[in-house]
Amino acid sequence: MDKALQARLRVALLADGVERKEIRILLEQQGMEVVIEAAVGLSLPTTWYGADVLLFAIGDQLDWEQVEAVLQQSPLPVLINRGGIGSADSWRHSLVGKLRVLAQRGQSGSSICNRYRQQEFRLVEDDAAGKSAAPWLVVLGASIGGPKAVARFLQALPDKLPVTFLLAQHISESFQDLLVEQLDRCSAWPVAMLGEGQSIEPGRVWMVPARNRIEMNAEGTIRRSDRAWETMQRPDINAVLRGAAETFGAQCGAILFSGLGKDGTQGCASVSRCGGFVWAQSSESCVISNLPEAARRSCKVELSGTPEQLANALTGRCQPEYASIN
Repeated sequence: MDKALQARLRVALLADGVERKEIRILLEQQGMEVVIEAAVGLSLPTTWYGADVLLFAIGDQLDWEQVEAVLQQSPLPVLINRGGIGSADSWRHSLVGKLRVLAQRGQSGSSICNRYRQQEFRLVEDDAAGKSAAPWLVVLGASIGGPKAVARFLQALPDKLPVTFLLAQHISESFQDLLVEQLDRCSAWPVAMLGEGQSIEPGRVWMVPARNRIEMNAEGTIRRSDRAWETMQRPDINAVLRGAAETFGAQCGAILFSGLGKDGTQGCASVSRCGGFVWAQSSESCVISNLPEAARRSCKVELSGTPEQLANALTGRCQPEYASIN
């Protein structure tokens, strides 16, 4: 780790009342500098004064919507401390150690150069067969707990399938490159950020940007828009799914993984109406099951299962002899 970071870690502190003061004193005793103090429930700061990491202290009763809002909107790595201040030295050492590790990861993530970002690719037609072999477009929607589930899903897939994935994962923009790099290494499927103007070929996973909306057209081109998402969800899974349904019709699908809230429910209904398929991770295999459960309540979810079961089912359905995925 950088010596300057190790010597003087700068912390933004989000906590309430007496606990905020006690945590600030603890951090300062450990040689850290608390550059921002704010109460839980207020809007996040617009200026971070060089903070390296955000410490978010909450009580025993979690407000998951508030937690997710902080995780999505914070430009810094976030450490959530639940249940107050521990009395043991081991707890204090653990807190300090986790803050330093997160800050280091944040620095590493900001410098990652994604080797796939500028690639162009195109729709592929099977001239020998005399018919289109354009891949299915499958949107993977996820929130809290999603990265691990998506990694398991990709690891269980075979190397080659006539499918292109769009990953709409609720995550802070500053951590997207780091997540892309981690997912890219976990399986044979190349993972990259969606660029400014690309077409689609099978065998790729493209992460939807957290800052910008995306646009699709009938020729199979997907591009990053100059416009921001219109909702607090970054990216907006509903908007991604609606665009996929309108553009690709029965050649698109949706798989919702672990997450909080109900983003994606309206989009899943659009996919189903257009003849696409909607699958969801089983509740018992999720870190938080709100997202897939909301989809099951809102429309016809044809299949629920673990990430591995969903991958195996997709492999069985996406063979050349199948006329459609339904």
